[in-house]
Amino acid sequence: MLTKDQFAAAMLRECDICVHLFSKLGPEAYGYRPGEKQRSTTELLRYLAICGIAGATCMRDGGWKHFAAFSERTKDMPPEAFPEAMAKQKAELETYFATTDEETLRTHIAPMPGGGELPLGEALLNGPFKWLTSYKLQLFLYAKANGAEIGTANAWRGMDWKVRKMERNLIVVYIN
Repeated sequence: MLTKDQFAAAMLRECDICVHLFSKLGPEAYGYRPGEKQRSTTELLRYLAICGIAGATCMRDGGWKHFAAFSERTKDMPPEAFPEAMAKQKAELETYFATTDEETLRTHIAPMPGGGELPLGEALLNGPFKWLTSYKLQLFLYAKANGAEIGTANAWRGMDWKVRKMERNLIVVYIN
């Protein structure tokens, strides 16, 4: 069984990887929008900066009315403020998990967006954790589409990997 601390660490790691991916974007990527009805990079950054803590708060506190207040705080956020906004979200998530015990994660019934209810721990997994992961991958694709030289390790580990050389069918990897 996943512990509260392991779950919190996984969510915080997703935040760190988002900041790593942001560091691969140039200012020319901020207005990128892959399609007319899709978020721009800037809009995606604004959502990523609050989706974890906003969803978690709404689920624990029993309603989605709180989400708008989180969205409001990033509605005019310039892309350059993303790392600071993610640091704030991480601090809020740390406080959230520090003040939410294992029993609450197992037994508190949380509302899901669009209807339905789940125990809080399951709701957090199927909501905020998946949102951070999914939209992180969207950010990865936006960065790739804008010419960032990144690969799988950037998306999943938040680091640069470069193949250095091939020695007798072994690949030697250099990690930055």
